Amino acid sequence: MAEENKLIKTVTDAAVLMGITAGVGFVAKKMLKKNFLGDPSSNVMNYVKFTGVLAGSMLLKTYLEDQKIIPKSI
Repeated sequence: MAEENKLIKTVTDAAVLMGITAGVGFVAKKMLKKNFLGDPSSNVMNYVKFTGVLAGSMLLKTYLEDQKIIPKSI
């Protein structure tokens, strides 16, 4: 049962993180008119952009959890 809960938590964390990543990437793309969520394997700059967006999303998720805007269980 505990392993099942851990798996569900991991899946929901990944889903929330990908949602935040998509949102941050969308906003960055609209602001800068560049593709921030392109295929990361196509060139080094796309990899750097994708990594930056993902890191920003992880930071935003941690911040939102610390401010109790979203629950830590998500």
